[in-house]
Order: sequence, then C-alpha cells, then structure tokens
Amino acid sequence: MLFVSISHPDEFLKVQSLLPGQIQGVELRLDRFPEINKNLLRNLIETSSYPLMFTLRKATHGGGFSASETERESLIEQLLLLEPDFFDLEYDMNPVFLNSVLQKYKKTKFILSYHSFEETPQNLYEIYQAMASFLVYGYKIATFAKSTNDALRLLLFARKHPQVSAICMGEKGQFARVLGFVCGNLLNYASLQEGKETAPGQISVHDLVHIYGYTRLGPHTKLYGLIGDPVSKSHGHLYHNEVFRKKQLDCVYVKMQVQPEELSDFFPLARDLGFQGLSVTMPLKEEVLPFLQGVDPQAQFIGAINTLVFTKGQMIGTNTDGIGALDAIEKRRSVFGKQVVIIGAGGSARAIAFEAHRRGSRVFVCNRTLQKAQKLAQEIGCKAGLLSDLPLVYDILINCSPVLPDIDPQKILSSALVMDVVYVPRETPFLLMAKNAGCEVLCGEEMFFNQAASQLAKWSCL
Repeated sequence: MLFVSISHPDEFLKVQSLLPGQIQGVELRLDRFPEINKNLLRNLIETSSYPLMFTLRKATHGGGFSASETERESLIEQLLLLEPDFFDLEYDMNPVFLNSVLQKYKKTKFILSYHSFEETPQNLYEIYQAMASFLVYGYKIATFAKSTNDALRLLLFARKHPQVSAICMGEKGQFARVLGFVCGNLLNYASLQEGKETAPGQISVHDLVHIYGYTRLGPHTKLYGLIGDPVSKSHGHLYHNEVFRKKQLDCVYVKMQVQPEELSDFFPLARDLGFQGLSVTMPLKEEVLPFLQGVDPQAQFIGAINTLVFTKGQMIGTNTDGIGALDAIEKRRSVFGKQVVIIGAGGSARAIAFEAHRRGSRVFVCNRTLQKAQKLAQEIGCKAGLLSDLPLVYDILINCSPVLPDIDPQKILSSALVMDVVYVPRETPFLLMAKNAGCEVLCGEEMFFNQAASQLAKWSCL
C-alpha cells in the first residue's frame, strides 16, 4: 500500500484530487497539525475515499509532539475512539499501554514502527524480534542510510520478513523508496508534492507514478540502476524508465550513490537483491574492473567500464561511451582523417579517444596532468599534452572533464565542432564559451541517448 503523508489538514483537499489508484491510503501526521480537531478528524474518516492512518509521533522519534508521554498516551486513546483505519505506534512505548490498546481497539489496524535517525543498525533481526512480540497488522523499520549498502541491507531484510516494511531515510537511501515496492513492503510512503516531505528522502506521489511507474512494480520486476558519485544530476532514471514504460517492460531503474571503497560490499548485496544490469559513472569506471568476471575486448583495451551485465552468476563489463559519442558526432561530421582533440583522461575520455582512433581520426589528448594524458596516448597510439598545449589546428574538440577546463578561449577555433559529454545543464559553460567563439556545438545529451540505448540493448531490453 502507498500512503501519502500530510502534515496539515488543508492538504487533504489536494489528496482527493489524485487519480484513483495512485495511492491506497493517507497518513495524517497529527503531531505536525497546527491543532488536533477531533470533529474534523471524524468528518475526514466519514468522507474520505481512502483509508486513513493516524500518526502522533513524539519528538525523540522525529515527530512534532513535545508534551509528556502520559499526555500522548491519553490523546492516542481519544483518537482511537474515532476508529481510524490504521494507527502507527512506536514499538518502544510502554508495553502495558501497547497491549491495552491492541486488545481494546479491534477495528483499527496497528502499525508498529522503529526509527533510527543516525544509522541503519546491524542488529535488525533483534529489533524485529522485539517488535514481533506484539501481534499487529504490520511492522515498519525506518532507518537512516549512511550509504547505499545500508539501504540494500535493509531491503534484503524486509524481503526475508514479509511483515516488515523497509523505509530508508536520507539522500543515499532514497532509491530504496522505489525498490520497497519490489521487495514486498506492506507499507510505502510518499509526499503529496516536492517540498512537502514528512521524512528525509521521501519521494513525491507524482515522481513515483510518472517516473518510476510504481503501480506496475512487484516481486518479478527486473532491477537496473546507476552507480557512482555524484549521481543526483543524472537523467538516466528519466530515460530508462520511460523506455520501460513505453515498451511495457516489468523493469525499473534507480540511481545509487556509491564510492570506490564501498564496491566490495555493494556488489554482493546488489546481486542478492536481483539487479540485472548497472550503468557506471565517475569515479567508478576504472574501479569496478577488479570485481568483474568478464570484460569485452574493447572495454578491456579502453580500461574503463560504463555498463555492467549480470548473467549466469557473473558480472560482465563493457563500454558504450565511445560509440555513443562518436555516433552523435558523425551525424554532423565524419571523423575519418580529422584532428580530434579530447580534454581529459578519465573513463569517458579513454572510451571516446579509443573509438575516435578506431574510426580513423588523429587524436590529441590534453589534460591537467601530463602523465595521465601521455599514458592514455601511449596506449592508443596518439599524441598528448597539457591543456595549454591545445593544437593550433583541429576539427573536433570534445570536453570529457566534469568541470570547466582551464583553456584560453582564444584557442577555441570557430571552424570546430565542439562537444561536451556533460549534459546537465544542456548548454554547459564550456559549450557557451564555444558558441561565443562561433562554433557549431553538440550537447552531451545526444551522446547520453546513444550510449543509454546501447546499454538497454546489452541488457536485452530493446
């Protein structure tokens, strides 16, 4: 069930405007309401087209109720007399009080919840055992994810314990808000709209419906995603999930923030959860190589991976960056025999330099660190230099650096085709500089669409 959480009674009118089937219930965060009007709540129960969940969270559990626990227990009993469909209670309340209300108010389905706003504890099973001593409709374990691995661990725990709903808080656990629908969460929560979140990391109903298509997600949904850091500006989830929707594929794509030192724990967790394929971005394109069971020959030569395929218990790496970039460029100009200058020497630069050289262009790699540029040039068989060594004559200029390269604008030739692999914003400062010089420019999103389509093909989604 998907509950939309609201913290003001005025928001209830907006809830009623949601299309049927988008949500299955409404959580009233009464601890954040300006006042608790029992007549209003009674009217909402009688007129609502959705089941209502009452929550009166105390301050130490992230709520807004600051009076004494005795006062809160008394108010909870008064609210239970209204017979709401659901009531969320913390599992560590006075056990005498809990047993009393569980026995007395049979018409209400109780949710027993645990919250940790600092971490995802290691002893999840012990926490669940303590909660399970009370027989209720469902158990919610909400924890702060310090890492993507924390979130994956909590999702796997929930999958093994069907009565547990895993709710991950924080930016690094946001993707798990989507995968909760796949892992069998009994309860999932969304904000009414962006900016109206009642918990950190909550996703809006609009995004869950229109981006992730949550209503079609289930235990057989195939999982795909992006790993790297940062990933917040990536549009991968928009592109891939739209393809899944149009082709009516039971698949979903999420973004996960992963650091190099987290990979050794990440891959077993991702495999256990059932990921079928991953996109790889900075700074992981070279870091993933030691964890792979196979690498296609081209990616092996490039020494950088942007696509992972999970198949028959193995993880195979490949690279679609170079093909995506050169296909975009060759829609405008042939690269055969042309001078192509590449700024940068990271994973994307390696892939593009290799592909440009393979298609018969004369490649020059320039980078802030000469040694990295020379190493790449030696492997491919081309020339290299510092940013200040930009050739006087060239045909195509490609920026593969995530930041604005420190080059003299006077060296940007008006006759050149200029491309930036960065695609957010669409017109980067580098491309604006090139436009001011009179160049024909190529936005990075064209490369992105090409390489993403190649990824889908490798994942057998096209």
